[in-house]
Order: sequence, then C-alpha cells, then structure tokens
Amino acid sequence: MKHWVGRPVIMYCGEPPYRIMKGVLRKWDAALGQVVIGHQEIAVPFRDIAWIKALAPKERALPPVLHSVGYVMRERQQFDNAIYFKSAVTVWKDEVLIALNTTIVSHTKGSVTLEDGQCLMKGTYLFVVRSLRG
Repeated sequence: MKHWVGRPVIMYCGEPPYRIMKGVLRKWDAALGQVVIGHQEIAVPFRDIAWIKALAPKERALPPVLHSVGYVMRERQQFDNAIYFKSAVTVWKDEVLIALNTTIVSHTKGSVTLEDGQCLMKGTYLFVVRSLRG
C-alpha cells in the first residue's frame, strides 16, 4: 500500500456511513501503524481505514469550504489578512449578532468597514474570522 504515498487519494474510514477524507497521502508509517493525509497532515490509524482509492482528476479540485472554528481578531495583521484573503467574518456586539459571514473591505486603527458599507468601531464590536480551507 506504500504506492499511494505522494498521490491524491480518497480514504474511507470507520464503519458505514464512512468518514471520507480526500488529499495527498503524505506518509505511510508502518512503525506507528498510521498514514498521514492532506496539507494539514492528519494522522489516520491503519485500523480506521476501510479502503483507499486514487482520486480521479475531476475529484481533485475540491471546492473551498469555511473552517468550522473561528478566532477573534485583535491584531492589525489579522484584519489585513482577512481583507487580503476575503475571509468570512462574523460581527458581534455583546450577545447580539450584527453581521454573519460578511467580508471586511478596509480598516483603520479604530474602525472596520464591512462590504455593506457599515463602519464599526473595533473596541465596541467583536470580529470573528473563519478562513477558507482548500
């Protein structure tokens, strides 16, 4: 099975309904009894793998999806990156949701401008960013 290393694969893991993992098989570690898959290098024990097959060229281009975990932006660089990568941002004021999955078009030392034109103060609102995966 080492012939899969370096190739785009799809792995079916666990019991039906299978957990499906797609990506390049990075490492086959017989000593640890696991494989490492994807750019995030996820380790999967041999015992969890039901089967592996090569990805067809049309299956390789996976659509980007949002990460399920976000983080609160506090630093200038985080706001810059959110603008550059057009990351999805959720804006909160205390317990009230102000904007869901919006993007930031610009920011200054104290304020943020959203895609809909709203200008919000950084000290008053909480900005949670989720980057794209894939």
